[in-house]
Amino acid sequence: MSRTSLLASLLGFVSVLQFGYPITGYGELWTALYMVLYAVMLIFGLLVVHAEGETYRPLIAVTVVFLFTGTWFSLDQDSTPAAVAMLVSVALSMASLMFSLMRFVFRRGTVPGIDLVLAAITAYLILGGLAAASFTLLEIAVPGSFEDPQADGPLVWQQLLYYSYVTVATLGYGDVLPITPWARSLGSLLSVAGTLYLTVIVARLVGIWSSSRDDAARG
Repeated sequence: MSRTSLLASLLGFVSVLQFGYPITGYGELWTALYMVLYAVMLIFGLLVVHAEGETYRPLIAVTVVFLFTGTWFSLDQDSTPAAVAMLVSVALSMASLMFSLMRFVFRRGTVPGIDLVLAAITAYLILGGLAAASFTLLEIAVPGSFEDPQADGPLVWQQLLYYSYVTVATLGYGDVLPITPWARSLGSLLSVAGTLYLTVIVARLVGIWSSSRDDAARG
């Protein structure tokens, strides 16, 4: 597959997983399927990183860890240790994949094109997934860190995934609320990170295209 096809496939999997999470509410089998699709997404991430010639050993390591923790969680979805292990592996894999994509976006000599846009969009969506895993780990460690006035009981990762994207986009609907100081701090950090990401990425894209046009004009 070409680099463009790999990036487009990766973006497709990330989009389906990050916004198709409601299927996990239909039962444990659907949650297990979600974990399988997540593993496939990581494999495409490996292929993208390999195609860029980047060091992909860290991503291989976290992918292997996720295969174990994701399987464990799929078989025992009520287990807190299984959930924690799965979420830690998710956070590590998202951080590793996002780092690799950002290296491609900001690498000197990057040629403007659809690949650059696909990588930037994918990294933005992955930021939301990374934050969601972090929020859920905080909620497990300190129950009551987040609150949904319309829901009974502690918040689950699906609700915090929704909260993550609402926060990174600075929408602030107010239906899920950070309660503890650390929850508020992380929420504020994500909001600032999301805003800065868009600002920096737009500047980077404009700079690359402008530089390319100037080079073409001089040539």
